[in-house]
Amino acid sequence: MLRAGVWKATGRPGTATIVAAWAGRVLAVAVLVVPVALIVSAGQQVQLFDVVWFGVIAAFMWVGAGQSLRVTRVRERLPGLQARALSRRAIPIPASLPLAEAIRRADAAGARALVIVDHEDKPIAIVNESAVMATPPQRRPWIDAGSLARTIDPGLVLPADLSGMALLEAVRKSPASEYLLVEPSGKVFGVLAAQDLDHAFAGT
Repeated sequence: MLRAGVWKATGRPGTATIVAAWAGRVLAVAVLVVPVALIVSAGQQVQLFDVVWFGVIAAFMWVGAGQSLRVTRVRERLPGLQARALSRRAIPIPASLPLAEAIRRADAAGARALVIVDHEDKPIAIVNESAVMATPPQRRPWIDAGSLARTIDPGLVLPADLSGMALLEAVRKSPASEYLLVEPSGKVFGVLAAQDLDHAFAGT
């Protein structure tokens, strides 16, 4: 009833659920505290069984309210999970390019991702950011960027317009650290890093 009333007043189901969930938590505390307080105020001795029984009921109500809050927060974040908005600009490079030079080119272009292309400029792999960060700077001039890349399997190519639950489902089907985002025309739009998606989903 409370949720329906708040929903009608605000027109926002998420807000209504949050208010109802917090009201449920307050009620859970009251279920535990009020009966015990009444027993004590009446000069009676509180029985352990009573405390445990009220505690179990209160805990059940508290957990239920908490689950409602978590589900609501997830639903509210879904519209903000847009592959296009979370993408990183990428530059194409040949596999034989030294890592140091690849990083220099990316910095000059303001890019945060490196895509390996073949002799026809077709994307074939994505350089793994974690592997790059783990490579000491003094070794980067002597390492080919392609040696730190992962081949682009079909599941790692995602439409740039994916968003919400569809985006999460696509990532779940093909776990990886980076994904190639493409336009409907097939043109490369950028790279989606799994950690960026995780941060957006967690709200951090």
